[in-house]
Amino acid sequence: MTYDELLAEIDDNLTKCGDDCESCRRDNAPWFALRAVVELHKPIEGHKSLCSGCWFGDGMMAYRCPTIQAIEKELG
Repeated sequence: MTYDELLAEIDDNLTKCGDDCESCRRDNAPWFALRAVVELHKPIEGHKSLCSGCWFGDGMMAYRCPTIQAIEKELG
C-alpha cells in the first residue's frame, strides 16, 4: 500500500469524536502512536523509494522499510 493509503487506514480506525475529547484521545492513543511512527517513515519527496526515517551509515533504506512492512503486516 502507498504511504497515503497507510495513513488513511490508520485514520479510519480513529474514534470519530475528535482529538479534543480526553476519553477519545485515550482510546485512540495506540492509533496516534502508530500514525506518528508512520509519519517518521515516509518516502522522501522526489525519491519515493527511500525511507526518510531509516539512515544506515552513508545511505538510506528503501521505502517500505522493515518498520512499515511490520505495520502493514499487523494491519492485515
